[in-house]
Amino acid sequence: MTSRISNYWHPIVVFFGGSFLLHLLWENAQAPLYAGFESFRQHFWMCFIATRGDLFFMLVIYAALAVIHRNVLWVANRSTYAHPATWIITLLIGFLLALSSELRAVYVLEQWQYGKMMPLLPVFRIGLTPILQMLIVPLLSLLASRSSSSP
Repeated sequence: MTSRISNYWHPIVVFFGGSFLLHLLWENAQAPLYAGFESFRQHFWMCFIATRGDLFFMLVIYAALAVIHRNVLWVANRSTYAHPATWIITLLIGFLLALSSELRAVYVLEQWQYGKMMPLLPVFRIGLTPILQMLIVPLLSLLASRSSSSP
């Protein structure tokens, strides 16, 4: 019985735990691209707070995939990873969440500004690295959870 429960929880922990670590690393790696960056020590707490928001986005992606697969434990079933929607929806939602979040934070709320080294998406004039983050990290989280799921 314990093994069966573990089979369900392990991929969930890998999905969200791995996502947390990857997002925290990414947030800290891209911190120098924002205006006002002085040191990693000074900005670590802000990056940690941003990672909480990233985890909320991961929860949205997880919930959307649970609806599509009609299974809240989809992450534990390896066959769900063979379905193209798993990957396409992850990319689509990740892109839309990052785009809307950056537009709102930069142009509506003016929560942050980009430094001169931040590459920008031409049409939207928002940072490229936050967009890439919500495309790459969710995919890496899917790959990691797939490897820990049951056949």
